[in-house]
Amino acid sequence: MPRSLLLSLMIWLVEILFVTALVSDEWLRSVQRSEDAMIVSYLGATKDGEIRRDAQDWFDTLCVRTGIQGSVWHYFIPTEAERQGSMGFEEVGRDNLFPFMAERLQVLWDSVYQTLRRFLGIIAWWPFLLAAALPFSIDGMVQRKIKQSNFAYSSPLVHRYSLYAILGMIYILLLSLTLPFPIPPQAIPFVLTACTLAMNVHLANTQKRV
Repeated sequence: MPRSLLLSLMIWLVEILFVTALVSDEWLRSVQRSEDAMIVSYLGATKDGEIRRDAQDWFDTLCVRTGIQGSVWHYFIPTEAERQGSMGFEEVGRDNLFPFMAERLQVLWDSVYQTLRRFLGIIAWWPFLLAAALPFSIDGMVQRKIKQSNFAYSSPLVHRYSLYAILGMIYILLLSLTLPFPIPPQAIPFVLTACTLAMNVHLANTQKRV
């Protein structure tokens, strides 16, 4: 399990590096515009505006006000004063390397902002998740109690793989935060419903004595 977790984390980090290195800023902005249109059509303009404001507040709090964004930018991009103070190197990278670095950094920060927006988009579905998880959880525990009373079989295989299914769908949500193409908002309740179904199966097949 720890090895699988490490592999999953490495895949996610490779995805982030891929997006930062190869995807253009204009592409990310077009993805965001497409997602905005889908959110407005599915959840309404009010909810879309709320997610926008919250994402900007989170981004400013985490990256701007802390100075992280400015520090990273200054680490890779020299100021004009630093250029003039570098005798003989004033024009090095001015027209090729540093514009490229600036574009990659802009993609990185746009990706962070997009990740926050998508995360808040998932959070917006918490009432739906609660409404779905509660009855499925109760039903799973009732099924387990019934199996305890009539000595029905609780499958350890089903129990294990239903847990893997839950973890897999959570991982899919994690990957979706940084994917460089539009994610339909309808996909979120679908994945959450699948998680609650897997949780129901997991609880129903929990061993009779824990």
